[in-house]
Amino acid sequence: MSQKRDYNSLRPKGKFSFLTIGFLSMLICLGTQLAQANDEITIEAETIFQTTVSGTITDSGGVPLPGANVVEKGTTNGTQTDFDGNYTLDVDANATLVISYLGFQTQEVAVNGQSTVNVTLQDDAAALDEVIVTGYQTETKRETTAAVSIVKAEELAAVPSGNVEQQLAGRVAGVTVVTNGQPGTASQIRVRGFGAFGGNQPLYVVDGVPINNIEFLNPDDIETTTVLKDAAAASIYGARAANGVIVYTTRQGKKGARKTNFRLNVQSGVQDPNSAGSPQMMNPQDMARYTHIAYENNARATGTDPQYTHPQYGSNPTPTFPDYLLVAGLPGGDQSGVRGPIDLAAMRAAFEADPLNTFLIRPNLAGTNWYDEVTRIAPISRVSLGIDGGTEKGRFAFGLSLQDQSSIMLEGEFKRYTARFNSEWDITPWLSFGENFQMTYRSVIGQQGGGDGAGIASQESQILAAYRMPTILPVRDEFGSFASTRAGGFNNPRNPVRIRKQNSGDDVAFAVQTFGNVFAEIRPADGLSIRSSLGGQYINFTGQSYGFRYLGDSEPQASDNFSEGWGYGFQWIFTNTVSFEKTYGKHSIKALGGIEAINGATTPTTPSRGRFINGSGINPFSTDIDFITMSTVQSPVVSGAIATGVNFSSLFGTLRYSFDDKYTINGVIRRDGSSVFGENNRYGVFPAVSGGWTVSSEPFMQNQNLINNLRIRAGWGEMGNSNNVSPTNQFSLFASSFQRTFYPIEGQNSGANEGFAPSTIGNPDAKWETSTTLNIGFDLGLWDNHVEVQFDWWKKDTEDLLFQIPLPGVTGFGAAAPSVNVGAMLNQGVDFQIVGRGNITEDLSFQVTTNHSFLKNEVVRFAPGIDFLEGQAFRGISPTRNQVGRPLSSFFGYNVIGYFNSEEEVANSPAQEGKGLGRFRYEDVNGDGAITPDDRVYLGDPIPNYSGGATIELNYKQLKMEMFWNWFVGNEIWNQSKWFRDFFGTFEGSAKGVAAFRSWTPELGNNAAAPIWESETNLSTSGAGNSWYVEDGSYARLQRLALVYSFEDKVKDALGLSTFEVGLSANNIWTITNYSGLDPGVGGDVDTRFGIDVGNFPVTPQYLITVNLGL
Repeated sequence: MSQKRDYNSLRPKGKFSFLTIGFLSMLICLGTQLAQANDEITIEAETIFQTTVSGTITDSGGVPLPGANVVEKGTTNGTQTDFDGNYTLDVDANATLVISYLGFQTQEVAVNGQSTVNVTLQDDAAALDEVIVTGYQTETKRETTAAVSIVKAEELAAVPSGNVEQQLAGRVAGVTVVTNGQPGTASQIRVRGFGAFGGNQPLYVVDGVPINNIEFLNPDDIETTTVLKDAAAASIYGARAANGVIVYTTRQGKKGARKTNFRLNVQSGVQDPNSAGSPQMMNPQDMARYTHIAYENNARATGTDPQYTHPQYGSNPTPTFPDYLLVAGLPGGDQSGVRGPIDLAAMRAAFEADPLNTFLIRPNLAGTNWYDEVTRIAPISRVSLGIDGGTEKGRFAFGLSLQDQSSIMLEGEFKRYTARFNSEWDITPWLSFGENFQMTYRSVIGQQGGGDGAGIASQESQILAAYRMPTILPVRDEFGSFASTRAGGFNNPRNPVRIRKQNSGDDVAFAVQTFGNVFAEIRPADGLSIRSSLGGQYINFTGQSYGFRYLGDSEPQASDNFSEGWGYGFQWIFTNTVSFEKTYGKHSIKALGGIEAINGATTPTTPSRGRFINGSGINPFSTDIDFITMSTVQSPVVSGAIATGVNFSSLFGTLRYSFDDKYTINGVIRRDGSSVFGENNRYGVFPAVSGGWTVSSEPFMQNQNLINNLRIRAGWGEMGNSNNVSPTNQFSLFASSFQRTFYPIEGQNSGANEGFAPSTIGNPDAKWETSTTLNIGFDLGLWDNHVEVQFDWWKKDTEDLLFQIPLPGVTGFGAAAPSVNVGAMLNQGVDFQIVGRGNITEDLSFQVTTNHSFLKNEVVRFAPGIDFLEGQAFRGISPTRNQVGRPLSSFFGYNVIGYFNSEEEVANSPAQEGKGLGRFRYEDVNGDGAITPDDRVYLGDPIPNYSGGATIELNYKQLKMEMFWNWFVGNEIWNQSKWFRDFFGTFEGSAKGVAAFRSWTPELGNNAAAPIWESETNLSTSGAGNSWYVEDGSYARLQRLALVYSFEDKVKDALGLSTFEVGLSANNIWTITNYSGLDPGVGGDVDTRFGIDVGNFPVTPQYLITVNLGL
């Protein structure tokens, strides 16, 4: 006799016993996501009942089930069982009861006039039978021996982003997503750390076709998302799987459905940049006062009298403001800081005669908030229409969508139109044919930043321009022209509103992408299938930009500049597989073998097989962008290129053996050849082996009621990576240019002859990066899956890291370095997910899901002769270094131990360039009595030690509430924006931040927020990278809060709908962080140099209304 299970312990009479195990970790999230509806809970209908039926609902062991739903089929009449599993319900004498309970199979029982109906529910193994799509094949959770995560379609569609990558943030353990708020941009997504110095993006597989670019995908079209995290799951993709694989399956019809379904999803709302806060800059009065404080500090350092020399603030110790900041256009030249009246009639005449060169700027003493001026409340919407259906012999699906999102930055726009169709038909009982096609049109206007906008780590963005523009300057001058910095004393920033209004609206990029495949499958015998698929993508893209001539800046743009580019790219992939699946008693075998060829493989953002043309010129005959071509500009320069892309040739196979549905062993092997490597290292072999044991199926686990599912998994394998290698890496290339290779010959100077010089040095000996992974984990279900745990410990060792080492000058002026194998890297960590679900009352149910990831990343070895790899310098500062024993993109610099607070400290400290009162005081790490580059130390890194997400879902009758948090802990940010804002001497005269209020004084000493306010720039001030720039980048973000109402069946039936939901949601509404910048979600466009904030585009709150309809 089975032991009685106390289901009442799951009810809220006191403390939840199962929460003790699972939910302690969930408290970290500070919030959660509210919801998955329990649409069986109903309200009594107004009907004339003929009989009263009662009974008890139990499990297979005879244990009562409290809170089970009992509903009269086809009506809204229902109830729930009490704590002893009993129910009573008035129904029609010929009614059918539908009984459901979480974790059990739903049953239907005919009443047939009975007054007592007792029902025994059977355990629901659906969770274990959930299908996992790996691209080449499918398997169930019960079968898998690998580390795999599945994301529900509704979780992706709920987020209004135009990029499906962004919607994985915080929802999958082991997956890190860093993004920004700029529409149309790619995200930095990493699966289980960083395995290389570049090319760490995962491989994407869409409807069985491997691809590197998923910008064309509409989230509403996605049916399942599967993340393959370890070699046991991903090595079937071999050379491109070292960074994980994300498999997307789009919505499809169902065979045998005999019904056509219609789906309409609408989201509409706004994005609010002001809710995120804006940079705190000094107002005009404070800026003038602190300018004079700087002059006084300058004089104190040199022992001279202060010289108040700012062109606008007067020559007295107390600053004053002029009547006009700039008078330009009158005879005699520009006048700055004009006090008193001017001849306005003469100025008006000058403006009418020469508007480009005439300016009259009054000071805005109230102060211009440039962040507010350059941003706006921006609309966002997405509309998706889906149709799907099927017959006994086939299925089909069709979808249309529009994503329309304005940027919070002026003039920025993103639009994406998609059309999708797929079908599959059984031509005969042994032959099927099908296809998946999608066409996407994208337009992006006013995008800024490198890496397709994914990061701006090495660039000064237009967000940064809002920091730099002096608040005393108005947006426009007295004649309506854009005001700028031609007025003396403001250095060289540019009016960001002018840049957005005049130029960014003409910075446009358009792309048309077609993607898909056709396939056929033959089933010559039971369990045997042969499948052939031909897929590919075609991209046609064009872009143009226009910069208007403008003479109002201190560094004017003297000509109108125009550039445009065009290109296309193509890739095809031909895959042929043979699969066999058979069960012999307790023995089950599943095998797959395949051959694959890829031509013109793509890079993350653009196709690498195709043609590309770029041109530029100046001063076209018209300033109307619609009338400008390369034939109407002066000094045109046109260049073109042909790219052959990367080719792959592959053989692969898998073999799985399972005994008694309890013991499983799986083997995978793939052999890849890539055209990027020389013939000696062109091919790589990537094996993997894994095993699983379903402990809960053992006889000794049957007489207990705590654990209903326990499966232990372990796997080892190797995967390759060549993402970080140029298609021509093995070849030395030569090119010509007039400056470098044109010269006279035969002793005559009458003309120049074309020659060639090295442009790229080849490396035919480069070989694959190889990642060896080890994974040990388990899947656990408790109390009939009221609590589920998925746990994985993993380790990934990557050898033969590829990197471009700078070449010595003797190789040829400007020659690019090849990728060479330089070292090794380690990533290891723990990922786990905890799910808890249950009923709180008869009408209220909940589900809480948390994901947790702990990560350690470390460079473990370099080739002989390489001590470290220095990152790119920025404004004379090199923030990052890749060094043995430290994580990728680590921050290095001098360690600030305080300020020089007395002349005695200055005199007695180690030798340090520029040391003086109030300046940075550095640690003499090696103790040699001098501060030198050898004293630069590790200051932190941008890789989080711990990250996660939490979702709380609450259901009350027809109402659903959702809350979702996402967090990162243990990462640092290099806040390079402080270099511009918090030093007076960096671009002296441009806008400065309020950190000046707490800059060094003798009274503040080491409690000061910034060094002494002065003009000097040297090692001890703004001339070197140090720990002052490094800030804690940890944060927790309330990423989604939503309320959704699903109308009752009687309303839907009256309207002829199968689905009718309306909802309100708020996204990104609260961020908890100590970071001083605009947004702590800082990424980057290069893996060896990320986590650097130079005006990061912020993620801003969004407020939306949603409507979902179905027929």
